[in-house]
Amino acid sequence: MEPINLLFITRDDRGYTVPASVYFIRELSKVTRLSVSCESGPIKEIINNAGIKPDFIYLNDYGENGSPEISGLEDLEIPFAVGLHDLHYNYPNRKKDLTGIRVKYIFTCYRDKFLNWYPEFTERMRWLPHHVNTEIFKDYKLEKDNELLMMGAALEEFYPLRRTIMKRFEERPEFVYHGHPGYRKIGEGEKKVFTGEKYAKEINRAKIFLTCDSIFHYPIMKYYEATACNTLLMAPSSRELMDLGFIPGVNFISIDEGCFEEKADYYLHHDQERERIALNGMRMVHKRHSTKKRAEEFVQFVDEILVQQSEKPCR
Repeated sequence: MEPINLLFITRDDRGYTVPASVYFIRELSKVTRLSVSCESGPIKEIINNAGIKPDFIYLNDYGENGSPEISGLEDLEIPFAVGLHDLHYNYPNRKKDLTGIRVKYIFTCYRDKFLNWYPEFTERMRWLPHHVNTEIFKDYKLEKDNELLMMGAALEEFYPLRRTIMKRFEERPEFVYHGHPGYRKIGEGEKKVFTGEKYAKEINRAKIFLTCDSIFHYPIMKYYEATACNTLLMAPSSRELMDLGFIPGVNFISIDEGCFEEKADYYLHHDQERERIALNGMRMVHKRHSTKKRAEEFVQFVDEILVQQSEKPCR
């Protein structure tokens, strides 16, 4: 089968705190004829400037902060889909917008919250979970000289468990916390900011990485990043996580505010168990959730959509 002509519309995340879309685009370029646009404007103008005649158009992180603003989608004849990341962002206004553009296909990182908040779009949903660039998130074989590590935002209104962990562990010398640098472009001179390879190596140095799934119970990217670096992940579990392959006691440790201290102390003192579970986590994530694999799954979804479109009777 010939590669599809894909027009991918997205915010320019080069140099961004979390450049997952950059890695995704790189993999898509290997399996599609790809044109990338970061411009706002009428969709017909974007298509005319694409350099290809697209078979399919994908609007990444549609309607989210900094994403291109595209008009004319409601009249578009070429099949298209939108991708949603932070489902709570600008909800319910974005929900109304999705109805207005008559979108037929919606890709989402988070299955269960989507089904809960956007039930009228259930038949249009395609589940495309987070992924990690396994050339960056891997075992660097670094000395495990950080025992307990937490990184990222810890605002109590969104991350109450992270806040509780910080309060209980802040006086313990073996606990290391790095705050979130903010979602933005990172300057080359910002030496103290952990992103990319530096971020992955900091995770790899830790014996245990603690985080939570927020008040929304999203299977956030940190679940994948921590395990991919051969570090024991301690975080809350959920049905969605288990369906993604995260099995408590097998490849990560499930915690809540009542047991995280006891479990952290246990696994700090049981090296073989900790290392076995961490290794299981790394193997699982590298096998099931690499960016390469997610790009292949995306193209499979698109191929299925194009086949469905071609089989529809003329009106």
